[in-house]
Amino acid sequence: MPEHEFPGIFVEEVASETHAIAGVPTATTAFLGVTASGPVEAPRMVGSFAEYEAQFGGLSADMPLGYAVQHYFLNGGREAVIARVMPSGATLTDADLSSPALEAQQRGLWLLDRAERLNILCIPPLSRSGDVGRATWDAAIAYASRRRAMVVIDPPAAWAAAPTLADVAAVAGRSPNAALYYPRLQATDPLHGNQPASFAPCGAIAGIYARTDAARGVWKAPAGTEAPVLGAQGPSVALSQAQLAELNAMGVNALRALPGGATVLWGARTRADDGADSFKFVPVRRLELFIESSIIGGLQWVAFEPNGPSLWGRLRTSVEHFLLDLFHQGALQGDTPQQAFFVRCDASTMTQHDIDQGIVNLVVGFAPLRPAEFVIIGIGSLAKDAGCARLLSQHYRIRTARYALRVTWDGESIAGVRRVRGLGQLTELMSVREGGDADASRSTIGPTKFEPVTITRGLSRDTAFEKWAQAMRHGTGSAPRKDVRIEMHDNARQITFAWVLKGALPIKFEAPDLNAAATDVAVEELTLAYDGLEFEDPTC
Repeated sequence: MPEHEFPGIFVEEVASETHAIAGVPTATTAFLGVTASGPVEAPRMVGSFAEYEAQFGGLSADMPLGYAVQHYFLNGGREAVIARVMPSGATLTDADLSSPALEAQQRGLWLLDRAERLNILCIPPLSRSGDVGRATWDAAIAYASRRRAMVVIDPPAAWAAAPTLADVAAVAGRSPNAALYYPRLQATDPLHGNQPASFAPCGAIAGIYARTDAARGVWKAPAGTEAPVLGAQGPSVALSQAQLAELNAMGVNALRALPGGATVLWGARTRADDGADSFKFVPVRRLELFIESSIIGGLQWVAFEPNGPSLWGRLRTSVEHFLLDLFHQGALQGDTPQQAFFVRCDASTMTQHDIDQGIVNLVVGFAPLRPAEFVIIGIGSLAKDAGCARLLSQHYRIRTARYALRVTWDGESIAGVRRVRGLGQLTELMSVREGGDADASRSTIGPTKFEPVTITRGLSRDTAFEKWAQAMRHGTGSAPRKDVRIEMHDNARQITFAWVLKGALPIKFEAPDLNAAATDVAVEELTLAYDGLEFEDPTC
């Protein structure tokens, strides 16, 4: 601590052990479809309808996407991601959006892979007279589930009267990551003298989501008298109280006209299965997605930290601070933080095998405002084997590891490797004098040396390190050289890169430091010298 020579108040910055978790955006909305112009190689973010007009050409009579974006910003939207799809024929078709062949090419729906983030997905009608088909809605829901986003499903134009249960079931599959609205909106059309016309409501609904999030929070239902549809002249179909009740029971959210003329959203149900009570409400599902995404983004620092009580305590503290802030904002149910949430990350959430494999299991529970039930999120990091986390909640398993390592020699995988350092080579430059002038010289390439590589792993019953070091220590005859393969795997357990140490020999084996008072996991290290280094890129 610095010494102060006179009385006063002094401020000293002290590094904190706590990593703050920041809440992620909740209402960035992606629009997928045809536009009059604009880039097609990647989605673009726009912050206003004027910006959309400048980049994508504004409204076009037979391109519903432009109207949806206009309604989005009119109703409070702030960030729109526009993914322009070029139709294969005269008009856009479902095949242009959701054909499975498009995924590998990152086209159609999967063009959104190139978008950094999205929270809400809107797919306006294919044309003024063409609805989005079941195949596209199902593909969009599956995609949104992977991206932790919600899909706003528009009602088919053919629903001139309130739909039946069979009609609803035919539109799309069940999922808590989708919400279906009925009926369409009546609004003025600037391209036809501001005459009334029928429009798909997805853009206006996504804008209301954004407006509600900004005013009240993602945990507030985007429905009721606080959710008026701005710019609407009314719903295209008037609904009775009995029809409103029937739609609600089917999981369809109504747009209704209130006495006095305002058109509002009158429902906040997801398309979750009948048994998925926890996620049958839009605000509960969106709050859960927000918490999940925020925790994943805020725990990236966990990768490659020593897996022990010290790390577990810091994890609990970071997540507890984040949830406590939500509790104080009124996002969670309960009179005390203990009633509102819990965080567990200790010896009860992981086995020794988990620790040996570099797995951190974090269990988070929270009580949403409705329904009054705990929703469990299981969070696992540095995971190598998906089967290791079965003790966690059935709802989620979230990986925070950026990649996993696999080291093999003699055809055997070495258990518990968590770090490899020192991969590289050093080439010396030699100075050669030219002629008799002492100042005239040039550099030539000298010998190349390979730096020793150190492999670190958690202590386990596997004796591969010790056996190889022992063979080196007691061996006779030729040295026990091995080719050592080091693989980097992504979260899908696919090899991304690999290195091979040719003719490696162990030159140092370091057993764990033994300190009963320490909190770090015991590790052992093996340092290798080798004759050559080969790099492999499996993607090439």
